[in-house]
Amino acid sequence: MNTKKILLLSLCFSVLTLSLYAQGKEYSSQSFTFKFGVKAGVNFANISTGSSDISFSSGIKTDFHAGVVGNLHFGYRNEGSPAGTGIFGLQPELLYSRQGFTLGGEAYNFDYLTLPVMLKFYVANDVNIEAGPYFSYLLGVSPNSTVINGAQIALSSLKGGMDAGLAIGAGLELKSGLTFGARYMLGLSNMSNDLAWKNSVIAVSIGWLF
Repeated sequence: MNTKKILLLSLCFSVLTLSLYAQGKEYSSQSFTFKFGVKAGVNFANISTGSSDISFSSGIKTDFHAGVVGNLHFGYRNEGSPAGTGIFGLQPELLYSRQGFTLGGEAYNFDYLTLPVMLKFYVANDVNIEAGPYFSYLLGVSPNSTVINGAQIALSSLKGGMDAGLAIGAGLELKSGLTFGARYMLGLSNMSNDLAWKNSVIAVSIGWLF
């Protein structure tokens, strides 16, 4: 079974588990809250070359991400608390994420449309830790081609490629709606069949839930 199938099954299992958890509560007919939000922040991106024939030491590229989120918070903290204050949540996001790496003073840019689906565990009312899969679509690259260690690489051929991986992080959700988060995103799939590069990103963000 390949990586993408494993991630898809993990996502389906997470959704099913949270649905059963929410339905199992009997305190009210609605045992969750939903909030729409926006977020933006800084990416510290790089790649790993893995078993690629083209080996080199890349540097971190600093860029940004921005997008929208949907926050589902399930259950009850205790029997007297309101709905949507329990220990589990689910947060799908749709982000524009600028990633890539640096080499020899030049920046290599990968522009992704990214869908993380984060399972949240609320260790306190406002504090959560999170983990989940993400899926990305490569919108564009620059430069279109380059030479690394004597090898000509047509980066433009990577456009339209898919990336899949796992993300882990932690967040703070204040009652005012203001949110803060930090996340590590580890790519598990190669950027192409001919190029065994994998993405890695540390993302720090600020947002607002309405």
